[in-house]
Amino acid sequence: DTLSATSNTSYGYFGGGSIPTGRLCTISRLDFTNETTSDPGKNLPSARNSLSAVSNISYGYFGGGYIPGAISTITRLDFSTENVSDPGKNFPGGRGSLAAFSGGQSIYRGSKTYGYFGGGYAPTLTCVINRLDFTSETITTPTPQLTTTRAFFAGVSNNYYGYFASRFPANESRIDRLDFSNESISVRSEEHTSELQSPDHIVCRLLLEKK
Repeated sequence: DTLSATSNTSYGYFGGGSIPTGRLCTISRLDFTNETTSDPGKNLPSARNSLSAVSNISYGYFGGGYIPGAISTITRLDFSTENVSDPGKNFPGGRGSLAAFSGGQSIYRGSKTYGYFGGGYAPTLTCVINRLDFTSETITTPTPQLTTTRAFFAGVSNNYYGYFASRFPANESRIDRLDFSNESISVRSEEHTSELQSPDHIVCRLLLEKK
């Protein structure tokens, strides 16, 4: 339950989450070549759930979550060695049930410039977006914020935009778009979020309009 995931071109890594007996620190690996899974044995320093993750070509970063209580820790996974460490560059405060994606100013996937973590509980619902600079591993809070406070949501991205979409609170169906070129936030029209309107359907696909 409520685990997170990050990837490079060869593997996908799933970290944390919870089962009926408690939270997990396990990082499991999916080999994209043969679609087999394994546990490399390089796990999160502490068991946590409701975290989120971003990545560039060299590292994956797991941010926030509950242990219980929201934490500010950002944990780094080195894709070349699969070693896990805490660089000490964390969120300003604890965050849980947040969303994230990676991107940068027209930088193509694989050499992305930033990771963006948005919303969640900190400890109350927040609209703050924090930016992780992959070059220096520093965390900053750029000017744009989400248009509403939200949690239990998700993020996706392409080469030019990142999208935060949620149905909480109150089945909120809003999709916020972050423009990587200038870090401005805009709301996508209801035309593009119609699949999110009905509480009777699980959303399996987001239609991302090609600009």
